[in-house]
Amino acid sequence: MVSVVRCWKAEYQKCKHSILLYMHSMIPIICAAIFAGYYHISRWELATKISAYLEVLAVAFPFLIGIIVGLVVQIENQAGHYQLLLGTIPSRMATYIGKLGFLMICAFGATFLALGTFAALYRDAPASLYLKAEILLLITMLPIYLIHLFVGMSFGKGASMGLGIAGSLIAALMITGLGDATWKYIPWAWGVRAMDYTVLAWDSPQLYAQVKTDFFSGMIISVCCTVCLLIASLVWFHGWEGGKNSE
Repeated sequence: MVSVVRCWKAEYQKCKHSILLYMHSMIPIICAAIFAGYYHISRWELATKISAYLEVLAVAFPFLIGIIVGLVVQIENQAGHYQLLLGTIPSRMATYIGKLGFLMICAFGATFLALGTFAALYRDAPASLYLKAEILLLITMLPIYLIHLFVGMSFGKGASMGLGIAGSLIAALMITGLGDATWKYIPWAWGVRAMDYTVLAWDSPQLYAQVKTDFFSGMIISVCCTVCLLIASLVWFHGWEGGKNSE
């Protein structure tokens, strides 16, 4: 645990002068303010407004994760071609968990700002709805980070960013009927579908009762896949010797 905390501190020192912390703080606040301002003059139904905002967050996160992981990979490559990542902490597992944990802490802060700012400016929905959305967004973001860390460290910054663009496009498609039968098995669909079910449970409990089995089965699959991805990532990182290309 001490090694993991040291990794968190090291990650902060490496990133505190980069654009990463600003991305995690300014973008969520600005987006929340824009949506809340528009919704005050919009005539959409309340549930439609909340659902649209949460869907936009879930669709945007894969793209942002692609950029964030790409920048992290670039920072590591510039810091002695990953030598700080590979040689500062004796335990490879602690190093990887520390980096992943730091990214998830930043993700928690970003989602908290995005949802908290929106909830403060647009108070027509209960806080419990946003709390549930926060938890589900974090759960569904973890496998995306795991995938991007592997892609970014193996193939470089450009690969992570390209995958992020593709991931957001897939997430947007999964909102439609195309995702009804397949969303459970596609990591980029878990977040946006979880947001839809969250709003449905709040707005139409009776309708949600008819489809909640589908939601629960999807979440069980996502958690099991995330555990498998985490184990596979730790095994891969244990034998990783540095990326071949960071561009």
